[in-house]
Amino acid sequence: KRPLSLALRRPALPHDTTSMSEQAERYKSQGNAALQAKMFSDAVDLYTKAIALDPNSAVYFSNRSAAYAALERWREALDDAVEACSLKPDWVKGHLRRGAALGAMRKHEEARKAYLRASQLEPHNAQVQKMLSDAAEAARKAAEEGKNWENDLWSDDDEESTGANEQQGRLPEAAAGGGGGDDGGGSGGGGGGGGGG
Repeated sequence: KRPLSLALRRPALPHDTTSMSEQAERYKSQGNAALQAKMFSDAVDLYTKAIALDPNSAVYFSNRSAAYAALERWREALDDAVEACSLKPDWVKGHLRRGAALGAMRKHEEARKAYLRASQLEPHNAQVQKMLSDAAEAARKAAEEGKNWENDLWSDDDEESTGANEQQGRLPEAAAGGGGGDDGGGSGGGGGGGGGG
């Protein structure tokens, strides 16, 4: 008779794999129930247990992404969505989860690309098309706001107020620090664009 400690250390046998995947499915089902009951932290824990038993399931990562999103933990939601997409690249739901997380993180152009990929996979899905349209509009507005912000930064209004202050013999606080030198040119760089991945 072998000591118990050695029995616990032996590698899993093929028949153990079935019970592991069954247990992973039980954790997933419990996670789904927790998600429905709005017990989002519990859902994350249960999906994490399922992932530990079967790290190759895109569904488990996608579901945990949804739970993280419900907790507004967008970085984790995105990480799990990206993992779901890498495990199952042609699965629409992974790309939708990725788009949702990116949109919540205000990475609208990247979100648009995620929804575009989903729409390529299911071109006749009206809900996906609506998400793509909304993301495209958000990306357009964000780009426009970025341009407006840069234009405001270098607007002529500041030059006019500087001229008025110089006529009175004093400089505005920002110019007093030596940061001026505006010749009407822009910054050349402009807002954050993005890499991403």
